[in-house]
Amino acid sequence: MTRFFMIYQRFLSIVVGLAISLWIFVCPLAADTGISDAREVKILVAETNLVQGSVVFLGEVAQIQATSFLKEVLKRIELGKSPKPGKIKQLNKKRLISLIQSQPGVPEGVLIETPNKIYVKRTSQQVKEQAVKDQVGLFLSDKFRDREYELVQLDVENTGNFPQGKLDLLVGSNSSVDKKGNLSLSMDILIDGNREDRIRISGKVAVYEDILCAVRNLVKGEQLLGTDVYSVRKNIFSLRGDIVRATQKIEGKSLKTNIRRGDYIKFSCLQQIPLIHKGDIITLVARSNTLLIVTSAISKEDGYADQLIRVENIGSGKIVRGLVKEKSIVEVIY
Repeated sequence: MTRFFMIYQRFLSIVVGLAISLWIFVCPLAADTGISDAREVKILVAETNLVQGSVVFLGEVAQIQATSFLKEVLKRIELGKSPKPGKIKQLNKKRLISLIQSQPGVPEGVLIETPNKIYVKRTSQQVKEQAVKDQVGLFLSDKFRDREYELVQLDVENTGNFPQGKLDLLVGSNSSVDKKGNLSLSMDILIDGNREDRIRISGKVAVYEDILCAVRNLVKGEQLLGTDVYSVRKNIFSLRGDIVRATQKIEGKSLKTNIRRGDYIKFSCLQQIPLIHKGDIITLVARSNTLLIVTSAISKEDGYADQLIRVENIGSGKIVRGLVKEKSIVEVIY
């Protein structure tokens, strides 16, 4: 009997020890994991709320009273998709309550206070006009490097509202400025590195360069001199044709057409001055390895330096072709 009592006492001591150990383990865990009485959990939902992300969480629309673990669980309950940036959406009251009550660890009878209507508005940001201008300026400075330019006009389509985050602008590779100075530019809008939208930008650009203009009225056929022109700075996109920019380019040239005082000079209005005119008597030279023949001929057409023309040999009356070498000298080509 005494032995049995000793064994029973030892068994009872083990059971009590296990029970105490389990209580010591469970009590802190219960405190940390949010096993709470319904009276300890209270959720107060606001009528109007601001949210940031693409999903609405309970923690964004309600004040939550609970143990630390359960509070974090409740805050992360998804209530649905957010409205578009800058827009407002109404939440379903019954669905909200059902979502909360269906969460694991939420005690029955938890106190949930909600207004009849719950509104959420998503925060937003807009692209600043100056930021767009800065990017356009960088594009133009790279395109017209070391040249004088001016952004005369800039038109940006309505960019709307975008999610909160780090906003960057990226100019598209297909952006350009045409020969009339029309700017056509695409720009990607990035939020935290992700493309949210692409906008189109148009405008007008002026590029200024020195060009030559007529000092006086100039007549067709007249040989141009440096004193016949002056240099002026103009927007080349406002001019048509192949514009002459340097006086060296008019040397040895004559006019194909009349030019009025103040008009700019175009290459299409210029022509080389012939070294030989039609009807001129010229020296005709024929060369071979051991022989040089020089005779006279009559030019049948105007001749320019290093160009072939037809000439008539005065002695024989034959028409031959020769290369204009210099004024009044043509060399026969065999």
